[in-house]
Amino acid sequence: MTLRWASTQNSSMGKEKGPLFQIACVATVLMLVFGFVGNGPSTYRFAILFLGPFLWGVYAARRALCLDPIGFAFFATALLVHDLGAFGTYGHFYFNLEFDTYVHYFFGMAGALVIARALHCRFELNGWRLWVGAVLLIMGIGALHELMEWVSTMLLGSKGMLKLNDPDIFDTQKDLGNNFLGSLTAMLLYTVIVPWVRRGKSPTKTAS
Repeated sequence: MTLRWASTQNSSMGKEKGPLFQIACVATVLMLVFGFVGNGPSTYRFAILFLGPFLWGVYAARRALCLDPIGFAFFATALLVHDLGAFGTYGHFYFNLEFDTYVHYFFGMAGALVIARALHCRFELNGWRLWVGAVLLIMGIGALHELMEWVSTMLLGSKGMLKLNDPDIFDTQKDLGNNFLGSLTAMLLYTVIVPWVRRGKSPTKTAS
């Protein structure tokens, strides 16, 4: 299957610098605003110290990742959703789901959109190989994030990201599970739904 949505030549990447730069700037400003206005835990009010370099690092790697405005916008939005913790959203439930559920799900989806495009553009992966490559990379990144939470608590104690008194003993497994579901959603969008809408074909024909 040829993914026209993912087809981008390096020569066209320069044209995308404008929208990508604007997305990064807007996200950075919003992170700063969240930090100043938010009244939640300091862990999230100062999250820009970590999220800012992460955001601009992905922007700097835009050519290597074959980054497009849609994928980068999803990625920046995922960082902003996480940064809503500056308003004390973590630990609260919305529509019967804990806020953390939405964060990990959306990160899995946004990350898979970026990674899938890069894998297709750089390694010409298609079909099930693209699904496996993108999902496995997201799960690996999610596992590294859980380890980072543990390290932050080892170094900072109660101010760390991993809460030792969390009554949910399956929190890590749930986080990774939501990453997994988010990545599957992204791959469904990337390889089936968007090409179907753009080509005017049925999902069955698109997947063949």
